[in-house]
Amino acid sequence: MSILSVSAYCRLVIAFICLFPFSAQSAASKEEPIDLSIIEQSDALHPYMSFPQRQAYVRAAELVEQGQSDIRSGQNLQLQKPSALDPNRDLKPIHERGERLQIEGQAKINEGQRQLVAILTLVQTQQTAEMAIAATKYNFDLIEFDYQTALEQAALQTLETCRAADYQNIFFDCMQLVQSEQTTKAPPTIHNALYDTLIQADGTQFNLKVSHNLKLQRDANTGKTSFHYDNAEAFDGEKNALLAIELITLGEGTDALLALRAFDMHSQQLISSVLFAITDASNVLNAKAAEPKSNTIPTIPDRVSFSDPNQIIDKLAGLKSPYQFEILSAHPTNANSILVSSLLKDTLFKHSSIILVESDFIQRTYLPADERSNGFLNAATGALTLSPNESGYTLTAEAYGSDRTLEVGTITLHLTQ
Repeated sequence: MSILSVSAYCRLVIAFICLFPFSAQSAASKEEPIDLSIIEQSDALHPYMSFPQRQAYVRAAELVEQGQSDIRSGQNLQLQKPSALDPNRDLKPIHERGERLQIEGQAKINEGQRQLVAILTLVQTQQTAEMAIAATKYNFDLIEFDYQTALEQAALQTLETCRAADYQNIFFDCMQLVQSEQTTKAPPTIHNALYDTLIQADGTQFNLKVSHNLKLQRDANTGKTSFHYDNAEAFDGEKNALLAIELITLGEGTDALLALRAFDMHSQQLISSVLFAITDASNVLNAKAAEPKSNTIPTIPDRVSFSDPNQIIDKLAGLKSPYQFEILSAHPTNANSILVSSLLKDTLFKHSSIILVESDFIQRTYLPADERSNGFLNAATGALTLSPNESGYTLTAEAYGSDRTLEVGTITLHLTQ
């Protein structure tokens, strides 16, 4: 019998329980009655069964069916009476055989039920454990550093990750300062100090490169965009990554989020992500370095919770032809939206195998504001969209070319007051 018919067996077994009250408790068996209530959840638990569990379930269901058949045959034998043609026939052996068949059939039913309950209980336990893990899988605490320490740690981790992925060239272009509704390039003093830190982290590897006159150009025929720079010929045919560096602040205090990511310059797929909470952002955002205020209210979360109860992210990542997702939000240039997008990218990149495309950073960094509304054609084949709700953000997923939208879960930011 095909394993694909397990669902049918689930319904069949439930039907058996409804139609036959089973004489397990009224027959000779002295075993404790089996709690069969979990069998009603067969259809719900079936998708979570492993292949061996589905095979075992089919065999157990067949055993129940055999037991029912034996009981019916035994009952028919016990109901036999002398016929007019053979009024003196001894029916005692036939009745005894019928009784044995019923006892044997009930034993098969009991054993089949026991196996079904054991399989479903194990599947339910495994599912509960997986849901508990999934409930906290994407949660994380932000590590807090001063700006320079965070920069050094982020640079070391990012460059090492890119080298491990066989990127010969890791390009540095700029750092973006994100404040309120404005994103600007870091001034020369900050830019140069950052470059020195990256060079020091690169050491003798010599993977860090600087692109000259880096621009995002649109193909006149296809409409797709790609990176171009003056010295591109020197790196042709090699794996090239570009650093996406942002310092995001939501208020006038001293705290901020340092996001240092890297993505493939050709496919624009995310390669690495490192986040740190910064305690002294005013030293970077203000050239005169204002004195920290002791009564400043924190604006950067120290903990992030992301709930994906139905494990949609893992299901999307596990498709035979997985989608390449970009992160979208209602206010793509707003500092708060950029911060939440950065937090989401980081945890998805580190705790799932979903493919992310760095389209939002590329647009706000390399596309003029008047061109962003014209449509940015990239490698993304789907979108993960963030929408504010009462307590945080709702994340939905959609595949381009389809009208269907899936609700993935919710994201909540926790701030220490």
